[in-house]
Amino acid sequence: MRHSHLLAGVSCIAMACSGHAAAQASGHAPEAPAARDATTQIEEVLVTASRRSESIREVPTAISAYGQERLKDAHIASLNDLTRISPNLEISTFTTNVNIAIRGIGTGNLTNAGGDAGVAVHVDGVYIAQTGLAASTFLDVARVEVLRGPQGTLFGRNATGGAINIIPATPTRELAYGFDVTAGVDPTLLRTSGYVSGPLSASGELTGRIAAQQSYNRGFTRNLVPDGPGHLDGVDNYAVRGQLQWTPSETFTARLLVERQHQSDNGPAAFLIGTPDPTFPLPAQIAGLPGGDVEDRRAYANLGVKALKGTLANLSVDWEIGGGHLKALASYSKSDQLFHQDGDATAFPLTSTRFTNDAHQDFSELIYTSDPDKAFSYVVGANLFNELFSQAITVASVFRPVPVMLGGKVKTHSYAFFAHGQYKFTDDLKVFGGVRYSNDAKDIAGYNNFIGTRAQSQSWDKITYEAGVSYDIAPAVTGYAKYATGYKGGGFSAGSLAAPFNPETNTNIELGVKGAYFDGRLQANVAAFHMKYSDLQVNQVIAFASSVTNAAQATIDGVEIESVIAPTDRVRIEASGSWLDAQFDAFSTQDSSRPALGVLQLGGNQLPRAPRFSGSLGGYYILPVAAGTITFGARYDYKSRLYFSEFNIPVSSQKAVGKLDLSVNFKSEDRRWNASAFVTNATDEQARSNVIVVSRSLGSLALGQYQPGRQIGVSLGYHF
Repeated sequence: MRHSHLLAGVSCIAMACSGHAAAQASGHAPEAPAARDATTQIEEVLVTASRRSESIREVPTAISAYGQERLKDAHIASLNDLTRISPNLEISTFTTNVNIAIRGIGTGNLTNAGGDAGVAVHVDGVYIAQTGLAASTFLDVARVEVLRGPQGTLFGRNATGGAINIIPATPTRELAYGFDVTAGVDPTLLRTSGYVSGPLSASGELTGRIAAQQSYNRGFTRNLVPDGPGHLDGVDNYAVRGQLQWTPSETFTARLLVERQHQSDNGPAAFLIGTPDPTFPLPAQIAGLPGGDVEDRRAYANLGVKALKGTLANLSVDWEIGGGHLKALASYSKSDQLFHQDGDATAFPLTSTRFTNDAHQDFSELIYTSDPDKAFSYVVGANLFNELFSQAITVASVFRPVPVMLGGKVKTHSYAFFAHGQYKFTDDLKVFGGVRYSNDAKDIAGYNNFIGTRAQSQSWDKITYEAGVSYDIAPAVTGYAKYATGYKGGGFSAGSLAAPFNPETNTNIELGVKGAYFDGRLQANVAAFHMKYSDLQVNQVIAFASSVTNAAQATIDGVEIESVIAPTDRVRIEASGSWLDAQFDAFSTQDSSRPALGVLQLGGNQLPRAPRFSGSLGGYYILPVAAGTITFGARYDYKSRLYFSEFNIPVSSQKAVGKLDLSVNFKSEDRRWNASAFVTNATDEQARSNVIVVSRSLGSLALGQYQPGRQIGVSLGYHF
């Protein structure tokens, strides 16, 4: 019943949205938007979500795309910042893991080696298994694409929730260079970036680009332990990237990219916010001790280290042949991570946890995309992924005279073959479909000094597919309907020595309308979806380790809308919002922080990181001046209550919260100079980014981490 109501609702939305466009097509209005001044024309973004470059309106899936200028104007400096403006996107960190959730599906608090993400992250076309490499910097980014819903055909395994594509700027044939400097207070902020791009040979066949970025934030939280680390919740990283591109003809391009990044800070602050049951007493060693002051961002940490080093090298080739493009990609990446954090958020050294991760991966892919102007067009490809992930975890506590030491080495070998095609019955009507075969194999040599050692091997394979239809309702409006399936590989929980957990699969029915209306002054994209999950992978903290279990089933229904309105030459309004009903259908499990309750039935509980309502509303006024334009902006972002665990307990949740950002941006008439003053989170709201409730053996402590507080800053940039 809920399913039918959802589809009926989106059908009504589609008819309402297409009303004005239909009038255009009927002769009562021009066939296409009339040309006008660029200040009122809302730019339509080109994306590569279908593995070829095309307008975002032509892609039959829910997608948000943000170009370089949009990211800069919104002061988006990292992947985490995208959660402010992208519907149904949640990002948080826990130890070495960066959890990206789309429509409530991600990795949860996965820390132990052996599991995979639920949202696939690609950088320059390369699948990145260790998502921390993509989240720490936003170096010289040309565009970011957020694809929502299963992308099992074109992006493969581990994309049940969706995919994020980060596309870097590439070398140019003409000389181009630029820099940006941002400084701020409350707390101290300094961020710099620059690039140089242009020809390296007289013929212009060889071009290059080098870019570098540095970011420092003193930290939003002050540590009150005298001998402990200084400020927490800060940033201290840098990255550099070099590219060489060879274009001997108009039909052949080869590009080499090498990137290095480094991060070193004191890590996040943890606040002791209670226990899951008010009747549970705190351990005697910390009973009565303060657990920090969230409002003033003062915390207690005896130690804190967070460090990351990463290297990425990609070689990509694009050869125009047979009216299409043959693309080959080969890459190698290496990362080292260290995380050491206080485990009780008090001045007493009750517990601490140390992680060291070392990962090596190689990824290669071969894709052929046919001529898109033909009635039948297609994409065929294959890829290969290998990773060796070594992990060592040490949990020290006063409850045990000997620390718990666990971890292991995980080898992953995965390959896939895929094909996707589209047939145009008419210029307006298209049908599409695709299929993918994925094969995964994992080997683990795990250990736990209190249990022993265990070597295990397991393999899985799966066929995923999609099919759908799209129709141009009007020259600037496209509607689509599709059915798609997704697959997330199974795996192990290093250190628990448990049997492997099963793959996660899902199906998705989605209806959408994308278009421009009222002579192009309004762009609006609407999508409604109904997703069913089987063997949904859920991460739980049990005893001294994180482990993965399979929930029975889950259902997710939702509606998303993104719009940009330019009612006058000087006014622009950006509005987005979503409604999400994500819940477990059936799930029986125990809560290790409340073992006395026995087996709990969680059917009907809300999925973690899936707020029922979220929205963003921004208003911008463009004031022409003699030297250029000044844009005054304000944006308010809202999220309803969300939970951080499957148990839906109040202590592990964040109540409804809204944040206000303010900005004044200047751009010179020739678009070379830009300057701004901004305040993010102007009212200094303290919103939780994550809550961990440890097991009863560690005191059932609820430890909260918080999003950035207020930041005040100015920036200056020049681009030639």
